[in-house]
Amino acid sequence: MTERAAVPGPLVLDLIAALVQGGAPPPVALRMVGEALHAAGDARGPSLLMAAARVSRPGSDVGTDRLTMVVEAALGLAARSGLPPTALIRRSAAEERRRQAAAQIRAVRRLEVLLVIPAGLCLLPAFVLLGIVPVVLDLLLG
Repeated sequence: MTERAAVPGPLVLDLIAALVQGGAPPPVALRMVGEALHAAGDARGPSLLMAAARVSRPGSDVGTDRLTMVVEAALGLAARSGLPPTALIRRSAAEERRRQAAAQIRAVRRLEVLLVIPAGLCLLPAFVLLGIVPVVLDLLLG
């Protein structure tokens, strides 16, 4: 069996929010998205299926991965405050996109540093041998 690419977390949150906005109860939306992810080979599918069961039974334990915990936190806040769950889930999706973008920026900056160090280690000795040493020798011998 081939490895399948994981569906981005914010897209999963948007799918759940769209289902809830369309009238599906949150546990049903979680179950539907969980089944689709499981069928697609995504490892978060079973986690969302378990979250659907936990949301049906308030007061249970927290989710197993970040996405599941985010969804459960948003649905829990919606249940306690009376706010619409769709808005909270969409806000969570936006926060997840910002978190992923920040992580990508950190990775790029780290890569920049890691690429400069070897270049400096290669170019500095060459500069010294080809630029400084001939001038010093010319001054000493000249």
